[in-house]
Amino acid sequence: MGITVCIEAMQERNGFVHTKSLLKRLLRIGDIVIENAEIEASNNNEDMLIIKVRPLSRNRQRCPKCGKRCQGYDSTHKLRRWRSLDFGSYRVYIEAFAPRIECPEHGVLVAKVPWARHDSDYTYDFETAVTWLTLHTTAQDVAEYFRIKWHTVGSIAQRVQKSLEDEQESRFDNLVKIGIDETSYKKGHKYMTVIVNHETGHLIWAKKGHGKEILSDFFNILTPEQRANIKFVTADGARWIAECVKDFCPNAERCIDPFHVVAWANDSLDEVRKQAVRKAKNEAAEGKTVERTKKKTIPSFRNMLY
Repeated sequence: MGITVCIEAMQERNGFVHTKSLLKRLLRIGDIVIENAEIEASNNNEDMLIIKVRPLSRNRQRCPKCGKRCQGYDSTHKLRRWRSLDFGSYRVYIEAFAPRIECPEHGVLVAKVPWARHDSDYTYDFETAVTWLTLHTTAQDVAEYFRIKWHTVGSIAQRVQKSLEDEQESRFDNLVKIGIDETSYKKGHKYMTVIVNHETGHLIWAKKGHGKEILSDFFNILTPEQRANIKFVTADGARWIAECVKDFCPNAERCIDPFHVVAWANDSLDEVRKQAVRKAKNEAAEGKTVERTKKKTIPSFRNMLY
């Protein structure tokens, strides 16, 4: 059983901020009403700050997918908690009722809340922080830092990625200059195909494996208009890349990227150097053979004169 200690509210006077206003600013969540806050001791002796909130009346009973106001599905009022960013050593949870609504288009769903995504137990800020740190370190390190399970890190990153893709315009629109390459992972034992947009510098597509079949999956995603809009494709000299570009983007110009040009030039220079070394060794060996032959032949010729 946890031990609950209520936080007394301080009236705003002489420059002091009301406790609820302070909590609202720290949470960075608008359109909510903070009802109470309490410190709760968990079974593992870690203190938790529980902030009880409710959405504003105008934001209640809305569909989490389309945002439309809907009829309530049942009268069940179940309290639910969402993990937020920690305040110092305290784990912070937002607690609120999670009623279900019935959307004419999407069916029965849990009503939308202004602090978290649909089907998520974490706030927007918490998921953003986890995703950002995931780009710079391992999932295990992120899990230890935020005190969550390591497999939760991947789920959070996928939700954030999907949310960003839904909000932004399609990354396949306005493609003019793209780069195609294959890279290794898992200590070089496995390969994946990656495609970037040269104008934005962003990765737009990636898939495990390499070859014509894998690359064809990318071009099949694009509409005929998007494929026709591609004018330049940079890649190495792989035949399967050239064949795909010719099949799907016949009007695009293939450009060899500088990295492979320099690599091929160095390989050719190495081959020329090897040939020169072999030739020099052969000539040196032949010269020694002729010299040894002369030394042996001249004395024997002189002996024939006597």
